[in-house]
Amino acid sequence: MTKNKETSLVILAALTVVIGGCATNTDKEKTNNNKEENQILNIAADSEMDTMDTTISTTNFTAMNNVFDGLLSYDLSGEIVPADAKNMPEISEDGLTYTFNIREDANWSNGTPVTAADYQFAWQRMVDPANGSGYAYLFSGIIKNAEAILASEKTVDELGIEAVGDKRVKVTLEQPVPYFINLLTIPPYFPQNEAYVTEQSENYGLSAETTIYNGPFVLSDWTAAEGNSWKYVKNDGYWDKDTVKLDEVNAQVVKEVGTGINLYDSGQLDIFSLSGNFVPQYKNNEDFKTKDKAWIYYLELNQEIPELANKNIRKAMMTAIDRKTFTENVLQDGSEPMYGHVPRGLAKNPETNVDFREEAGDIASFNIEEAQKAWEEGLRELDKKEITLELTTSDTEDSKKLAEFIQSEYQKNLPGLTIEIRQMPDNSRLDNVKKGDYQMATTYWSADLADPINFVERFGTEINRGNYSFEDVDQLIEKSNQQYNDLSARWESMIQAEKVALGEHYVDIPIYQTAEPYLEQPYVKDIYLPVFGSTSYKYAYIDKAQ
Repeated sequence: MTKNKETSLVILAALTVVIGGCATNTDKEKTNNNKEENQILNIAADSEMDTMDTTISTTNFTAMNNVFDGLLSYDLSGEIVPADAKNMPEISEDGLTYTFNIREDANWSNGTPVTAADYQFAWQRMVDPANGSGYAYLFSGIIKNAEAILASEKTVDELGIEAVGDKRVKVTLEQPVPYFINLLTIPPYFPQNEAYVTEQSENYGLSAETTIYNGPFVLSDWTAAEGNSWKYVKNDGYWDKDTVKLDEVNAQVVKEVGTGINLYDSGQLDIFSLSGNFVPQYKNNEDFKTKDKAWIYYLELNQEIPELANKNIRKAMMTAIDRKTFTENVLQDGSEPMYGHVPRGLAKNPETNVDFREEAGDIASFNIEEAQKAWEEGLRELDKKEITLELTTSDTEDSKKLAEFIQSEYQKNLPGLTIEIRQMPDNSRLDNVKKGDYQMATTYWSADLADPINFVERFGTEINRGNYSFEDVDQLIEKSNQQYNDLSARWESMIQAEKVALGEHYVDIPIYQTAEPYLEQPYVKDIYLPVFGSTSYKYAYIDKAQ
């Protein structure tokens, strides 16, 4: 299960949120009454919504996460819990079969019960080659026969999902997938009602009125044609409606950060994400906050280039960059230096609950003496005194900052190294990296699911774009994929795979983990802002009684 996340970073949704319906504070009783009556939140999205059809959409995951439920979901603490499913799945001993019972009180917003057939229909629609779904790859190699169906070698009714009666779903996997339950929390795995989709035909998902919902909210006042504003309204038919405190969430598209800042400063916004020069400007504001994102920037090395095929040269480059100076003095947005590949906050050890990054520790480091020692050894092995390398990067301002910092660090700390920067549009950079038409490249990677394998598997021979192959790394990755019944052993295999790839082979150079800087008023409570995944308003509320 792989795909270039650089072209589908949609799971990292917009944070920007605005508040309205503010209560006056003339007396405590009035404040408390307004707290009860005015549970209205106004949010600012950074782009329009083109569709609410989970089969077609490659964006809009935050909206879908708030108006639809899957079999499983995340609670406020980030734990996976039953949603449409009554309980966690029954899993066969071989790890190939998952059986779910759908709760009796799970209903669509038109009153129709959510059934096993809704999941079967939605998943079959997702892998139908005729639909060209951008997220069909999340089924390929995971759900039985999905890959063959996408290749038009089998039909959709052969997909490994079966409706066993109205309320029981049986799923058969192609192979054991330890992170399968994580996939069930994201929109491509959500249900669709066949009768309703068929009735709406080509209009399905293009307006609030031509979509039905099974989540905590329903959409209102939205069409794709005029999609610059919409509302989420509490779904009174939702099975868990007592948990939902907000009555309404109003959304409008705000594309300019300056506009959003003005709204926040004038008291019209509760929470709004920051970027660019606004970050240092507001960094000391008492409302300033940051959250980690499961998104890393790193330096990719093409080992078909003779100089970069040299292990000592790669080791020198790994240890010659002062990442902390870059994040603190250049970015100044809450991003953190990265000394491994798996981001902080992505996943915890299933047995000890310790974060992967904390348990794996720092693999890379900044050590000029060690870097120069390896550099000199590498030059001797190559019989060279000087090296010139080309660094491919995007033409965005942030990419330019990163490339120029890398250039400065290497030319300062590694005598004889010259870095020539080659800027181009991001799509062109990505195409060049895919084709191997690069020497070094700044790049980024984001998770498709909250599991370390999303990052660790990238070191594998069949997947990496650095044109390298290390048997010990491949074996550790394969070992982790086979340890589906021993989660502790699987975890350790992934830790070792990352350690060997970065700490022994220096296959690429992690630089930093991005952060989302934002301003938030103190009376906004419990918006779910995960490191990975979509923002949820299910648990949010407004408390002005302070």
